[in-house]
Amino acid sequence: MLVSRELNKLVEEFPELSIEKVDIVSSPLKMLKDGIRMIPTLKAGDKMLSGIYVSSTQVREFVTAVLKEEYITDSPL
Repeated sequence: MLVSRELNKLVEEFPELSIEKVDIVSSPLKMLKDGIRMIPTLKAGDKMLSGIYVSSTQVREFVTAVLKEEYITDSPL
């Protein structure tokens, strides 16, 4: 729940943020294929954040780092 709440806040702050929630019960093969072994897990490209307890600060830092990296990668030199 904590992760979901923080992600909802981040979506409001960053309209470019797109989130796909995967139901592990109905899509176990997708979870395994994506390398997800623990819940909750956030995945962006090849980066993952997971743990028994993931704080809102960790979620925010992960998402903002990924968005910053994408912005730097996509911006023309």
